Amino acid sequence: TNPNSNTKLDVGSFLDGILGKSGGGQMDSTSSTNLPITTETIDLLSSGVSAEVKSCIPPSARRNNGKPPLVFIHGSFHAAWCWTERYFPFFASKGYPCVAISLRGTSGTFAGEGVKKVKIAEHVADVSALLDYIQSSEGMNLSNKPVLISHSFGGLAVMKLIEEDPAAAQAKIGGAALLCSVPPSGNGKMTMRFLRRSLRDSWKITAGLAMKKCNDDPELCRELFFGGGSGGDDGDDLGVTDKDIERYQGNFCRDVDATIDLGDLAKKLPSARAENGGRASFASYLPPSLVVGATDDFIVDKEGVDETAQFFDVEPVFVDSPHDVMLTNKWQNGADAILNWLERDVNV
Repeated sequence: TNPNSNTKLDVGSFLDGILGKSGGGQMDSTSSTNLPITTETIDLLSSGVSAEVKSCIPPSARRNNGKPPLVFIHGSFHAAWCWTERYFPFFASKGYPCVAISLRGTSGTFAGEGVKKVKIAEHVADVSALLDYIQSSEGMNLSNKPVLISHSFGGLAVMKLIEEDPAAAQAKIGGAALLCSVPPSGNGKMTMRFLRRSLRDSWKITAGLAMKKCNDDPELCRELFFGGGSGGDDGDDLGVTDKDIERYQGNFCRDVDATIDLGDLAKKLPSARAENGGRASFASYLPPSLVVGATDDFIVDKEGVDETAQFFDVEPVFVDSPHDVMLTNKWQNGADAILNWLERDVNV
């Protein structure tokens, strides 16, 4: 199926899907649990954007079933597709409605003619508008507030969303999980740490991400995001074949139409709202929170994960995984950490 061919829906049909009713949308794939994954283009009126949204809705996802919708927010080079291969089937099989947005600047969500940079505030506006959209459904159980699950740069969008209006975020969000998130101070301090540790690794990150070399260098793409060895090596490819790398690179190329405006971000970093000790000044408004780091993350280091955990006033959880916790054969390590947190701290 063409990943860019979407069906435009109105509010009612999208939210009928959330409630498990029959409803529109293009069925672009079927998960391993035989639950369809739907791609829709939705007009997010409060942010003025037509956004690509993918969803996987279990039949049990009806009013008062007790399971909050999980709203997945991707990082740079990725889009909603990155959640559909492993995490959608897993969480939908547990009864959780799964919804993922392709943020502005990806192939599925047009940023505007000639636009090459997207401000963090625009990503925040799109996520906020999607939450409003989900919660506006007539007959939806609003007591089950959506839970945000973010990855990498998507974590900064979650931090800024809460910072923008902590009381409104508290009323709107049932929980926030940040996976391998860029920390509140951005990537500047991490870049300096990498420089001190290894010029070679620092160059790989700069070339792969800032210069977008990971889009056409399969070995670099694997090293940064997926870990393991290629099919030609004796090492474990972590379930990501050379063909998979080629496929992911194709997605990456499409999903960097417009990238985060780092100059703008540097002036608006969440760390500016941190108290002594790194705790967010609005910590009392934070929903139940989970911060997950990966032991083999090439992009976000342990200090970065610790900084995010301090900001959210929680202890970090580290899982055995590379940066893309949702795509290798170690995906369940991160998924289990999320599920345990949902059942322990959110579904109460």
